[in-house]
Amino acid sequence: MTDENKSASLDLDFKTAPTVWKFLNDNSFVRGLMGPVGSGKSYACAAEIMLRAVKQKPSPRDGIRYSRFVVVRNSYPMLRTTTLKTWMEIFPENIWGRAHWSPPVTHHIKLPSRGEAHGVDCEVIFLALDQPKDVRKLLSLELTGAWINEARELPKAIIDGLSHRVGRFPTKADGGASWRGIWMDTNPMDDDHWYFRLSEGKESPLGKFAWKFFRQSAGVLEVSAEELPEEPEFNGFVQSAGKWWMTNPTAENLPNLPIGYYDQLVGGKTLDWIRCYAKGEYTYVQEGRPITPEYDDEMMSVDDLSFDPSLPLQIGLDFGLTPAAVFGQKHPNGQWRILHELVTFDMGLERFGNQLKAEIEVMFPKAEVIVWGDPAGQQRDQIFEVTAFDHLKTLGLLARPAATNDWKTRREAMAAPMIRFIDKKPGLLIDKKCQRTRKALAGGYHFSRVSMGSGQERFRDVPNKNDHSHVGDAFGYLVLQGEHKRMTKRPMHFGNMPVAKSDFNVFDA
Repeated sequence: MTDENKSASLDLDFKTAPTVWKFLNDNSFVRGLMGPVGSGKSYACAAEIMLRAVKQKPSPRDGIRYSRFVVVRNSYPMLRTTTLKTWMEIFPENIWGRAHWSPPVTHHIKLPSRGEAHGVDCEVIFLALDQPKDVRKLLSLELTGAWINEARELPKAIIDGLSHRVGRFPTKADGGASWRGIWMDTNPMDDDHWYFRLSEGKESPLGKFAWKFFRQSAGVLEVSAEELPEEPEFNGFVQSAGKWWMTNPTAENLPNLPIGYYDQLVGGKTLDWIRCYAKGEYTYVQEGRPITPEYDDEMMSVDDLSFDPSLPLQIGLDFGLTPAAVFGQKHPNGQWRILHELVTFDMGLERFGNQLKAEIEVMFPKAEVIVWGDPAGQQRDQIFEVTAFDHLKTLGLLARPAATNDWKTRREAMAAPMIRFIDKKPGLLIDKKCQRTRKALAGGYHFSRVSMGSGQERFRDVPNKNDHSHVGDAFGYLVLQGEHKRMTKRPMHFGNMPVAKSDFNVFDA
């Protein structure tokens, strides 16, 4: 059969994916689908577009079912290499019509009426959020529905913005939208992510426009030593990250995966990676290259650090629309103790300043407080015509710009207390309650990978801007002042360096 004779059809079989089937048959205003890799999430979410398109009621004008959807991803490279690849596997151009490949990529699918079957006019727009113009376009579209691909990589503000853009197409002249909503797929994330709070907590909206979350079964199961048969490696068990694993016989989408897919997947991976991508558990997985590889959370995080009233309370502050503050003290012996953190989202300086002051008064009453902030805070605000430091001073907070904004100097200052020991204890201690600071230092605050070639990875030379970077910057401004003076006054003792006594051949036996 030639391509010209092929008809557009969509063969969907979810007998081996019961969670996906429930997800597709749910009409909640916002739906989320989370599971391990290979579980068919993206395939199902792509198919959902056409399922909704053919359920749209025909236009009273011409009998055509009109609909318009947007597909959203965090960056254009990921959109092109993953999302669009999945879409084109299901809806190839030689069958479903040519796509428009100039950004924003658009696939306008038109199916003619046949007998009693009404025609379909479905416009699908693909947008990435690493371009400001695409964000503006997204929040101005008139849509039927929206698919958020890999929701963990996007801020909740995008879902909030889309919530009043869906259901606005087709127009009343064409019958209006039969259904409206947003659906998401995602791999797991850590427990301070907005998706986790909504899906596992009590924040999810209920009622007519409810949000509903679906979780697929694990791709692999952890096997204890007691459960292992003799010669486990010859009986379908795989060892990785110090543990034994087996493919979960009830994992979804297994018949559509290569034989041994999950066995091969876990090989050579870290424990957190396996738990996230293969087991489908909520966990943090380090991405890119950590800013502070010197940080050891197991050694440097402790319970219930106490405040010393004889020492000033110092606060590192990162400004912007996601302000963050890290509270700490530097002891006379050179040890830093991080006592508290304050991390907010979508909050201006005025509100944050008031919250910061209240936090200090409640948790550290009568403390001598010094605030160190981003030197960029010395610029005047275009609306209020005062600097961020001036505003903090009006609240009674002694706020000063950090010594420098040079990135390399800040990174060295951050690492300095992590690499020294004082009285057999680390030079940096962090209260375990400071979860965001700990996650940032453990790798959430990182350099993004830009390419891989000739067997080597390459990374950006400035930190990736994400949810962890704000508290990471705040920590940097906090320790910078105390470490900067030490670093700039450090003498170079070249005279104490060892000197070779004689020449020798390293290849001699």
